[in-house]
Amino acid sequence: MRRKDKEITDKSEIDDILLTVTVGRLGTCTNGIPYITPMNFTYDKETSKIFLHCANEGRKLQNIKNNPNVCFEVEEVKEVIVKQPTCASSVAYRSVIMFGIIKLLSDLNAKNYALLKLADKYAPQNPKTPFTDAMLNRTQVLEIEIKEITAKRSPVKPVVTKTKKKIM
Repeated sequence: MRRKDKEITDKSEIDDILLTVTVGRLGTCTNGIPYITPMNFTYDKETSKIFLHCANEGRKLQNIKNNPNVCFEVEEVKEVIVKQPTCASSVAYRSVIMFGIIKLLSDLNAKNYALLKLADKYAPQNPKTPFTDAMLNRTQVLEIEIKEITAKRSPVKPVVTKTKKKIM
């Protein structure tokens, strides 16, 4: 990472970003042509894997079948920081970029586990009942095994300094 001062190395902060952000971007590539897909996702903190779901056909799946190496990105935008002159403006954010291997889950128990995690994230108020085999077969479930991960924030986290207490 070029800006080491912006790097997030604390795993709990990275986990927090991955557990709270609602949309990620899946980057695939085949025949030298990149393709990015915004997707709902869930992060399984226990296994450090990303789960996604989609239809049973499409360009994304064809790319994955041709090349299982993927990139996945999420960001949390806090605010736009407007300054004068305008070119001094910036954005307060935290982001995570991961590289890994993606696979299509075929085991119905594994698919059910991932879909229940997705349902828990996006519809926690709904009852936690297993999906039927018919539902599982109509849905493609993807799993990213993370091989590399980087995270950063802007602006740079302020340095905390200890102040002396004033004694009266």
